[in-house]
Amino acid sequence: MSRFLSVVIKPTLACNMACRHCYHSAEELSSSARISFERLEHLFSAVSKEYDSVWFVWHGGEPLSLPFSFFKKAIELQDKYLGPNRCGNTIQTNGMALDRKFLNFCKEHQINIGVSHEGPYDDVLRSHGAEVESSLRKMADRERVFSVNSTVCRETQDKQAEIYRHFRDMGSSVSLMPVLPIGCAACHKELVPEPDAYIRSSIEAFDEWFNDPEARVPLAPHYLYVLAAAGNPQMSDCAHSSCLTKWLCMYPNGDLYPCAKPCPENMRLGNIDDVKSISDLFRTPGFVNILQGTIVRRQKCQSCDVYDFCQGGCSIDAYYETGLENNGGDSCRIYREVFSHVKKCVDEVISEKKDLSNYNAFVRDAILGRLVNPALNPLQ
Repeated sequence: MSRFLSVVIKPTLACNMACRHCYHSAEELSSSARISFERLEHLFSAVSKEYDSVWFVWHGGEPLSLPFSFFKKAIELQDKYLGPNRCGNTIQTNGMALDRKFLNFCKEHQINIGVSHEGPYDDVLRSHGAEVESSLRKMADRERVFSVNSTVCRETQDKQAEIYRHFRDMGSSVSLMPVLPIGCAACHKELVPEPDAYIRSSIEAFDEWFNDPEARVPLAPHYLYVLAAAGNPQMSDCAHSSCLTKWLCMYPNGDLYPCAKPCPENMRLGNIDDVKSISDLFRTPGFVNILQGTIVRRQKCQSCDVYDFCQGGCSIDAYYETGLENNGGDSCRIYREVFSHVKKCVDEVISEKKDLSNYNAFVRDAILGRLVNPALNPLQ
């Protein structure tokens, strides 16, 4: 068996919010299609035969537009093939349908909850911000475990430190990511942040988090960058790792792609109805298309001083920004500048033997791991 696979399941593309920046198209978001239990069972059976463990991410659209009974049956099918010890689950939701019954279900089955929300600026991109904020505060008060993903647009590109503070004070970890010119956002390019402004604001948020010894929540992707700079890169940072063959995404009709972000048709790996072996998907023409383009781009990237950390970046981001075989788009620039700043800060703490009590616990743990085991840094 192979060790680990991450699978994004989009049980529906329908959404009750239809945000302007969504990377699915308006047509997809209005679809009534939903995945069948037969397809879910086929998927669970197939991965159970080839992987020691699997992490499932329930995405969309809005997955919680489906009834509670759907998830109850889906987890029962999952347990049938993988049991409770070989898999885990995250549900990524806009938060509107989070009620006590579903939260108790997540607690019982140890399902992680990720909420897409921008805190004080939620109404810039979404609707029902006050309702979602109220739900999050109730979850925080009851010490429910959840995390927040905040999308940064041009209007909020200078507000990243403020968004971080909002969720820090709530007690929730937060991930900050820019609007990508995909799907709905391709028709609203005025939402896409200006790279230089985004970089400045991202570094400002990082500096505040990095230098705050009282910070009790991680800030992403910056914390992942700290780990990478200290020589302990994490697979969860899929945009800056060798993710191919380690991720799958299944759509409501059973179509399979190598990434949760919308992929062109020539990257389709097949359909779950026809799958006899998951490994066969990584030998299809669709996979060869993305692999060949990725190799060409990575060859162009190898002279860059952060290549060993970014691995050429996200292939889907590159496809939409500059073409699959090319680098240098906005995502590339943002990562290079922000990561270089993070690495400089980490290197200074280590080389100058600075007092670690001046930094937050996440930074201290990452750097202590490096100091205890210098072999963690294979690049120097």
